[in-house]
Amino acid sequence: MVDFSLKAAAIDKEQLGARGRAMTELGLPVNLELHTFGARDIDSRDSFKTAIANVERFKADHSVNGLVVHVPLQSVAVVTSRDFDADQCLRSIEFADRVGADAIVLHRYWGLVFGEGAPRAVDKASAEIAFNEVIRDLADAASGKRLLVENVGHYSLLPRDGRNYLSGPLDHFFPWEIARFRDFVRQEGLDNVEPFVDVAHAALSSNLFNRKRVAYSSLRDDPRFAWISEEDLQEVEWLHPFDFVDSDMPYLHASDAILLDRDQIAKDALDEAVLTRSIVSEGLEVGSGSLPFERLPDRFGRTGTIVLEVDPAVGESHIENGAQRRSLGALREIYRKRTGGQCAGAEMGAAVSL
Repeated sequence: MVDFSLKAAAIDKEQLGARGRAMTELGLPVNLELHTFGARDIDSRDSFKTAIANVERFKADHSVNGLVVHVPLQSVAVVTSRDFDADQCLRSIEFADRVGADAIVLHRYWGLVFGEGAPRAVDKASAEIAFNEVIRDLADAASGKRLLVENVGHYSLLPRDGRNYLSGPLDHFFPWEIARFRDFVRQEGLDNVEPFVDVAHAALSSNLFNRKRVAYSSLRDDPRFAWISEEDLQEVEWLHPFDFVDSDMPYLHASDAILLDRDQIAKDALDEAVLTRSIVSEGLEVGSGSLPFERLPDRFGRTGTIVLEVDPAVGESHIENGAQRRSLGALREIYRKRTGGQCAGAEMGAAVSL
């Protein structure tokens, strides 16, 4: 059975309470992914304690079914000077232990640079090996808690203008790279490590991949496309975000994004504003972008957890995030129709109108 989850900042007790009420009102088990910021919560002992107290109060007020901790977003100053910030992962594991979370979400990246900075990594193969070595150590530190390894996509930074971004050799976690990672996990016997996909991140990667495949000569030196290799481009003729998803994944991040179609991709002179929008737009309310979510049940299957990672709409706040609730309702209705009720809360009938 598919479960649904919302996201809330662990340091913000009002957000936590609003998400708990939303899921209860929808007749759903209370599942949350706890967003962390780093400097505002787990990096400081005082705020670390405050965040724990917030979550413990939340658990006292709600019948919580499951919690997952998301490792903080990467600090630009740290990850452009260090290949991978394992310390924040270790702090997140400690936080997960203290609040009784079942799993920790972390990003797959290595050797990031800002914007058009010169690459720090030698090649993708050596970066994969190095990242996998870190995962082996973190899996041991997690003491049986699941490590959920997420694709980054095109790592756009605010103000999402196409010029502020991080890039590195492990940006995209293409389906064939996911397969290699699973081989590594099996060979090492890492029973608590699993890859998963953020479908909006996958849309950004797909747009870059598809455009580079048809305009290779003009994009060969464009740093935004740098880590999509010739070998990658030989894997498939066309890449779709849902190609990253499969029924073996136990977890999924869902939000809408802007997916360029074949006609747009094939244009000799694709408008730069159109391209930029397609590689920086994520966290959109389901239905406001162009991802065909009605096809998602055919890829993700009928078990696992779908987390709505949706930004508030205009006029909303991060506390009263109506876009996130409406997106949950939309996906819940899709699953109810496509899987004959095989989703959490299906016994309640159609999704609650939001």
